[in-house]
Amino acid sequence: MPRITNWQEIDRLRDGLISPRLTIKQREDDEVKYVHYDFDDKQRFPKQPNQVELTHLTDLQYGSKGFQRDRFLAYRDWILSSPNRFVFLGGDLIDAATILSVASPYDNTEEPIDQVDGVVELLDPLAAKGRLLGYVGGNHERRTIKTFGDCGRTIARELKVPYSRGVQLIDIKFGAHNPFKVSLWHGGGSARTKGAKAQMLHRFMHQADSQVYLVGHLHDVVLLFDWRQQRVGNKIKLQKIAGIMSSSFQGYWNSYAEVSAMSPSDTMMARILVDRSGGWECTLR
Repeated sequence: MPRITNWQEIDRLRDGLISPRLTIKQREDDEVKYVHYDFDDKQRFPKQPNQVELTHLTDLQYGSKGFQRDRFLAYRDWILSSPNRFVFLGGDLIDAATILSVASPYDNTEEPIDQVDGVVELLDPLAAKGRLLGYVGGNHERRTIKTFGDCGRTIARELKVPYSRGVQLIDIKFGAHNPFKVSLWHGGGSARTKGAKAQMLHRFMHQADSQVYLVGHLHDVVLLFDWRQQRVGNKIKLQKIAGIMSSSFQGYWNSYAEVSAMSPSDTMMARILVDRSGGWECTLR
């Protein structure tokens, strides 16, 4: 498909879908750092629900021998079973091992360029329904930078979803939420203990002014709540914030995690339920 040089064009390409209206707030070069979605736009989202579900999909690592395809397909079909479920892509969608990366290409089932095609095919049913709201690249997408560039940008163009290889801030206008604010980042570091993993997540929770902060990367699950002081009129309000680390769709046995005796983990993805009345809650599925 032709390259999308104007990210505002994404919204036009989404016309005809039952999806919220997209507005690009801040773009840096070919990446989108700040986006806004209007779920109250009745022309684009005619069936106004009382609740929307925001789901995190991260660390698929498609192309790895350990990628759990059947588990991912079941999860994708569950998302598609409700018109009110939407997705944030958290990075490491493909494994993309090269001769320059730490991992061996022999641990992959196909070349990175074929992995791009394969993961786009898996995610296309979500894109075709207008369910993809944002995408941040991970260290595995960046493995190809030294060879042919950041393959996350290619994936994003194919799926017509705003992309950032760093952080992405997403606003959700929905009922009393004007807006509900989300910070999306792949995550970083090589922490092994729960405490160290929580520190990475909590450090990210001190950036921006979001209510929810989503990371992946470490293939584990962490859920943290905190509170932020806000000036509201003549009072100081305590704002609830949450940080969630989702795990992965990578199998444990015969993986580098098992070989290095890292803590085992299974697939659990963050899920935020946002009520039109102004409430919200976090779960893991």
